[in-house]
Parts: sequence; structure tokens; C-alpha cells
Amino acid sequence: MQRDLRGRIVLITGASRGIGRRACERLAKLGAKLALTARSADDLTKVVGETRVAGAEAEAFPGDLTNPADRKRIVADVMTRFGGLDVLVNCAGVCSFGEFSTSTETIVRRVMEVNFFAQTEMIRLVQPHLLRSAEAARDGWRPVVVNVASICGRWGIPSMSEHCASKHAFVGLTEALRGEFQRYGIDVLLVLPGLVRSDDLNRHLLRNDGKIYLDFEHAQPPDEVAAAVVRSLIKNRTEAAVGFVSWCVWMSRRLFPRGVRFFMQRKVWKYARREQSSSS
Repeated sequence: MQRDLRGRIVLITGASRGIGRRACERLAKLGAKLALTARSADDLTKVVGETRVAGAEAEAFPGDLTNPADRKRIVADVMTRFGGLDVLVNCAGVCSFGEFSTSTETIVRRVMEVNFFAQTEMIRLVQPHLLRSAEAARDGWRPVVVNVASICGRWGIPSMSEHCASKHAFVGLTEALRGEFQRYGIDVLLVLPGLVRSDDLNRHLLRNDGKIYLDFEHAQPPDEVAAAVVRSLIKNRTEAAVGFVSWCVWMSRRLFPRGVRFFMQRKVWKYARREQSSSS
């Protein structure tokens, strides 16, 4: 299947920066009509301006997706402005890098609210509109939900317990909805990046005191993940592990689970030994 996105109405969460912003740039070039949402109205205005320069029809719908009233308003405003919806791309997210023993209930609830509950309720709100898109479809078109999760949703990473929990939940939801939505003619796709470089690390991380080494500065560029999101949309790829590291973890989980466990434990012990030697 090849999905033509020209003239299709696409709602993108987390559109002001990172993966969401890069996905907007790519979808604009393909002729999609873009409804962009994120918390920062100023940042969204910049993205909308850039996409319009590229010739796309785009509109900003700022709001906090963890707020039920904002979610309802955003979807209602999208329908008023565009009159329909064909694609939802869930890119919004936050991360917490630090050990579980030094974390708090506030942090884990914030991570779950942004990474899981907000995305879940956005899907619930747009489902009726995607269903109408399916009913009106011609030439084999199928509306679609694209969930950008993480390879952390397939394998737990030390010092990222809250993030992994939220992404495991998101992956499980995606797989369940994929089966449910088939009878409506709606596809549900999953994109699994590895460690992604952030436009603003301090904004993206709720804390940054993990006890393993992760190279955030030289992590996967968000444009690489955005390219995978668009490829998944066009080719209707059910699940895509993005980047060499993500693909290796994805494959090793199936073939060598003990090896992956050993590798993760070794990273923890190596960091602990470095800490001990530096403090002595």
C-alpha cells in the first residue's frame, strides 16, 4: 500500500520542536494540510510560518494535552477549521533520566500523563472523525494513527524507569488498538526511535542524573525519526525501529534476550565503578 498524503488533514502533537517539528516540514512538502498542536503558541507560530512558506496549508492549535478541556478544544477547533481529519501523529513526550530510588511520585505521574494518558485521550477524541474519513474514503485510502513511542517501549533501560513504563504502556495500547480499529478501516502504526537528540535538553528532561552513560549530545537526530514517521505513513509500516541502535535492541530482544540483559547490567556496573574511582 502507498498512502498519498496530498490534501489530507494531519493533526500532529508535539509539533513545536524535535520530531514533531521535523515531521511537519516533511509533510508540508508532500502537500498535507497540517493542524499543529503543542504548549508553546510562539513556537507553533514559527513552525506554521515555515510550513506556509513551503506552500502547505497549516494552522496552530496551542494547548496542554494533559488538560482534558484543552484536548477537547483542540480537536473541536481542528474540525471547525478543516472540516475533517485523516491522520493523527502522536509525537508529544517528555523524559526522566534518573534512578527509580531517587525519583518521586510527581515525576512518574507527569511522565505518564504526557507520554501515555494525553496521547490515549487524543486518540479517543479523534476516532469518530477518523471513522468518518474511512467511511468517505475513495481509491483505497485508509485513515491512520501514528504513535511515536521509543525502543524503551520494547526493552527497559536502566535509569529511565518512568520513561520506559510510559512507553511500554503506549506500545501495548498501540498493539491493542491496531486490532480493534481494523474493523473500522483505521490503521494504527508504531515508530520506535532510540535515544533522540533534543532541541532543548533541559526542557525535554524532567531530571538528568541517571547512573548510566547516555550520549544525549550525539544521539539520533530528530529529522531521522521524522523521516521514518513519514515513510511509515506512506508505506503503512506496522512497526518501525529507527536507527542502528534501536534496530539492534529490537532484533536482539527477539534473538538474544540474555545478551541484552547482560549489556544493560554491564552499563550500570561500569558507571558505578567510574563513580567509585572518581570519588576515591
